[in-house]
Amino acid sequence: MNPTWLDFLAIPLGRLLKLIYDFLHGANIPGSYGIAIILLTLIVRGLLLPLYIKQIASTSKMAEVAPRIQEIQQKYKGDQRKMQEEMLKLYQETGYNPASGCWPLLVQIPILFALYYVFQNPLVYVLGKTHQYVRDLVQGKAGYEITQTIINEAQKLGLDMHFFGINLAQKELIVLPILSAATMFLSIWFSTNSQKRFNPQYAQSQSNAMAEGMNRTMMIFSPLMSYFIALQVPAGLVVYWTVTNLFSILQQFIANEVVYKKLKHKKEEEEKKKQLENQAKMQQGKDGVNKEQEKLGKESSDEDLEKQGQAEQEKEEEQKREEQMRKKELEKLKQQMTRSQGSSKKKKK
Repeated sequence: MNPTWLDFLAIPLGRLLKLIYDFLHGANIPGSYGIAIILLTLIVRGLLLPLYIKQIASTSKMAEVAPRIQEIQQKYKGDQRKMQEEMLKLYQETGYNPASGCWPLLVQIPILFALYYVFQNPLVYVLGKTHQYVRDLVQGKAGYEITQTIINEAQKLGLDMHFFGINLAQKELIVLPILSAATMFLSIWFSTNSQKRFNPQYAQSQSNAMAEGMNRTMMIFSPLMSYFIALQVPAGLVVYWTVTNLFSILQQFIANEVVYKKLKHKKEEEEKKKQLENQAKMQQGKDGVNKEQEKLGKESSDEDLEKQGQAEQEKEEEQKREEQMRKKELEKLKQQMTRSQGSSKKKKK
């Protein structure tokens, strides 16, 4: 029973568990230790909420860029290098980081190990005894005797670790492992179906088909792994993990509603935008037709005016020709009259 490198997490988690337990036990609530573990789980998840909000944002962004990713995968199917370059450009353009959704899982790993130490050695991490105190207590004992000695000592010091007849400091081999495996299966199933819901083309490309195959494998092996691990660790840790899985399902459900509504709203906006663009194009077409008609009307009116002007000009020219002919005829008449007068004078003489 030596100090661990995770004592910086295990000690505050154990002290918080003791604080919650004291409050519940003081109120004479049965199963105080188990309820305290459940409340501790909710508090830890609440502290990690900013990371989960980022995960939800990442899920939302993933759903938005998924169609474009599909296009790139189909377009550059035979050129992996070009596909990667285009993917990087897309991630930079949209601000999407595929690894951003992994942080909650990575942060949970040290918390799980720290809680393992808390439930395995409640004397140190919950009741505040020293490691030397525990070493002296279990000296000369081995295996199950060590665990039983620690449990008995904790009971003497006022820490009742029973929850509905299950001692949460010991291994539980029936109910809790099954619950752990079942909730793990539901969590993975819900997450996988969410991906299909937000990306209907999810299984079309080869890479996504491989990812779906991996998800199926996880849906089988992860619950089995969870079951067998639950058989080896204190029941208190199994309670924590089961509640965590249930919380993950609830969180995924809320995320689905948020993301689905966002995507639905975006889709409606895109449809409205397309309708407005189509209406604008139709209006532009009508305006173009009207302009052509006006242009044709203007051209025809210009032609009519031109023809009318030509007709008037021809009429004026014809009138001028007629006047000239009249003048010529008058001159001829004058000349004839002067000739006739001259000839009559000659005859008189």
